[in-house]
Amino acid sequence: MCGFDLRRPAAAWLCGLMLLGAAPALAGALERTEPGHQAPPQPGSSLPVAPPIVQYALPSQWMTIHSKEDWRKAGSFEKELSKDCAALRFNEIEPMRFRAFYKGEVLGVAFGHGLNLHDPGKKADRKKIYLFRNGDSTNCTVQSVDNQDPRVNPAGSQANTPAAGGFKKY
Repeated sequence: MCGFDLRRPAAAWLCGLMLLGAAPALAGALERTEPGHQAPPQPGSSLPVAPPIVQYALPSQWMTIHSKEDWRKAGSFEKELSKDCAALRFNEIEPMRFRAFYKGEVLGVAFGHGLNLHDPGKKADRKKIYLFRNGDSTNCTVQSVDNQDPRVNPAGSQANTPAAGGFKKY
């Protein structure tokens, strides 16, 4: 009982030795590629847009509608559903899981029969496709488009069915 505890200095000395032994192993791990592996971009060239950095893998996304017209002309504006979307009572389950491309604007898609649609108030028409612009904000707008799939809407156009050869392969 001399008041001097040897366990703390001995533990610190042992940790120091372990760190010194691990330093050469860590130095080699930082070298990932050789110095001339990738050439720098040429002056004046545009760099590609990088995907966002996330901690998890992004889910797969499907382009469901591709059009050259303006998104405002795609269908009818749904005022009440837009209010519900801003209040998070009518929105996509996974934003941008299904996408629609309208003349430079990318919109989220949900289907009235329930695919990718959060609708606790049951306000959706199952024969419609809903387009969400700014679907994850209070500035959300909802457009509705008639679903032309004959499996959902028997009154839809039969010219767009796969049997009639209406779908294009991109």
